[in-house]
Amino acid sequence: MNTISNYCRFIGRLTQDPELVKVENTQLCKFTLAVTEYREYKKKKSVNYFDFEAWDTGASTLSKYCKKGDIVDVVTSARNNSWTDKSGNKKFKTRFRVKEFKLFNTDYSNVSDDASSGGKLSETLDAK
Repeated sequence: MNTISNYCRFIGRLTQDPELVKVENTQLCKFTLAVTEYREYKKKKSVNYFDFEAWDTGASTLSKYCKKGDIVDVVTSARNNSWTDKSGNKKFKTRFRVKEFKLFNTDYSNVSDDASSGGKLSETLDAK
């Protein structure tokens, strides 16, 4: 049986400190990753910027332990958003909802030993 999955994976650097927002009874963490792509045949490197959102415990963990410049590995699903602006133009944007993540280059001095082994912190989130 063939199944098509909405699965995306990115490894990149945070472009700024993650933003934590309270939404009703939960938390939302918004952040942008700069993801480098190297084209061997062109001998050229380019950087793309993608917006992400993490909810609940993932939101609090990311906002607590991450800062601008940190490397983050995220597994996500893509979500399309659309809206009409003030001029009546239809706008579209793809956001990536974090399902799992690993943090690198982060100080875990205040994290328990079981979560900080190997120099990285990882978490799997419940899909919303």
